[in-house]
Amino acid sequence: ALELVGMYNEQLRPDGWELLRSAEISGRPVFRAQKTTREVEIFDEPTGWPRVDRQTGELRLRLREASTEEQFQSVGHLCREALISVAQAVYDRQRYPPLDGMEPSSTDAKRMLDAYLSVELAGGDHAAARKHAKAAFDLANELQHKRTAIFRDAALCAEAALSVIRIVAIVSGRRERTDLD
Repeated sequence: ALELVGMYNEQLRPDGWELLRSAEISGRPVFRAQKTTREVEIFDEPTGWPRVDRQTGELRLRLREASTEEQFQSVGHLCREALISVAQAVYDRQRYPPLDGMEPSSTDAKRMLDAYLSVELAGGDHAAARKHAKAAFDLANELQHKRTAIFRDAALCAEAALSVIRIVAIVSGRRERTDLD
C-alpha cells in the first residue's frame, strides 16, 4: 500500500494533491487526500533505485506523522537505512577501494560512501560534499539513540539524508539536465 501511495503521490503532486496516512483500521493504514502547499523540490522525482525511493517515501511519510520521541527516533532509523541503500546501489569494491583498507560490511554506508565519493568527487574542491555525506550518516545514528528527539532533530536529519541521496544521484548520473542540448 505504501508503494502504491508513493506512486499515486508522484502523479498527484503536479496538481497540488497528495495522499496522507490519517488512521489505521485493523492494523492497516487509511489514507486521505490533502491539497499541498509546498513548493516543488529540486530533483523531487524518484532516483530509480527502488529500495532507496521506497525508503525515502516512507521517511517523508513518517516525518509528517511523527509526534513522539520514539517516532522522531524512527525517522533517524529510516534515514540510516536509506543511506545504506544508496551506498549499496553505487558501491563497487573494485572501483572504490576503502580508504582505510578495512573492507566495509554490507551495511557500512559511511565507509562505502566515503570510498565512492572520494573517487567520484576527488580533490579539495569537493571536500565539503564528502564531509556532508559523513555528517548525514552521523546525524541519523545520533537521532536513532536520542531519547529526547523532537521534530527539529528529525527534520534536520531527514533533510541531510535526502540531500546526500540527491548528491549521490547527481554524481552517479541519475540526475542530468536535458534542457541544455
